[in-house]
Amino acid sequence: MNIEIMTLSNRPYWREEQGGGGSYGGGMRMGLPRPGPAVGGLLVANLVMFVLQQILPSLTFTLAAVPALWWQPWRYITFQFLHGDLFHILFNMLGLYFLGLYLERAWGTARFLVFYLVCGVIAGLTHVALTFLFHQPLYDPLIGASGGVYAVIAACAILFPNIQLILMFFPVPIRFAAVLFFIIAFLSMLSGDGGGIAHAAHFGGMVAGALWVWLGPRLRSARDGARQRINHGAWERKMRQQQANQADVDRILDKIRREGLQSLSSREKRILQDATEQQRRQDQNIRRM
Repeated sequence: MNIEIMTLSNRPYWREEQGGGGSYGGGMRMGLPRPGPAVGGLLVANLVMFVLQQILPSLTFTLAAVPALWWQPWRYITFQFLHGDLFHILFNMLGLYFLGLYLERAWGTARFLVFYLVCGVIAGLTHVALTFLFHQPLYDPLIGASGGVYAVIAACAILFPNIQLILMFFPVPIRFAAVLFFIIAFLSMLSGDGGGIAHAAHFGGMVAGALWVWLGPRLRSARDGARQRINHGAWERKMRQQQANQADVDRILDKIRREGLQSLSSREKRILQDATEQQRRQDQNIRRM
C-alpha cells in the first residue's frame, strides 16, 4: 500500500476519548486510541506471522495465495497475514489500525472481522482469476493484507467522508484518496505492469468493500421486505381459514337448533369437536397470561 500515516483530525473517537473511557476501554494511550478486539487481534496476528516468516522463510510459499494452487482454499485466508518486508506490513497495519477503528466501532467486532476477511478472500480470488486471464506467472505468491485494507478504505470513504489522510505529506479527503487508489489499481491491473504490487488484489478488495457497503443494506432491506410479505401472506391465509372454519361452525350450530344433534354427520361432528378443542386451548392460554 502506497499511503502515508492517517491523521487523527476530525475523528469522532479522538474527541470522545479525550477524557478517558470509550467503548474500547482504557481511553487514550500515548495519544492514540486503543484498538477494538478485531483490529487489535488482526494487528497481533500479522506481526506474529511476520516474525515467523523471518524465522521460517518457507512459510511464505506454504501459506501464500498461489494461482497454480488455486484449489487450496485455506490460502485465501492465510495469505492475508503474510508480508514481504517491513514497509509492506507497516503501511498495511497503519491503514488497518486507523481506519479499522471506525468500522469496528460502527459495525461491531464480529461484523467487521467478517467484512475484512471476506473482502480479503475476494481480493485473493480476483488476483488469481486475473493471473489466469492475463497469462501471468502462476507460481508467483500473493501475500499481504492490502486487499482487506483497501476494502476498509473503500468502506470508510463511503461511510465516513470527513476522514482525511496524509498522502505524500498533504492532507486529502479520504474519498479523493480512495478514487485515486482505485484508478491506480485499475489501470495498473489492465496494463499488467505491477512492479511487484498485486494491483488486481487491491482492485478486488476495493470493489468488494464498496459493494458490501452499498449493496448490503439494500439486500437486507429486500430480505426483510420479502419476509414481511411472506408473514403477511401467511397471516391472511390463516385469517381466511379461521373465517371459513367459523362459518362451518355457525352452519352446524344452526342445523342443531333446527334439526337436533342427531342430524349431524360424522364430518360435522368432527368439525364441531375440533372447534371446541381449539377454543379450549385459547381459553387456557388466556388464563396463563
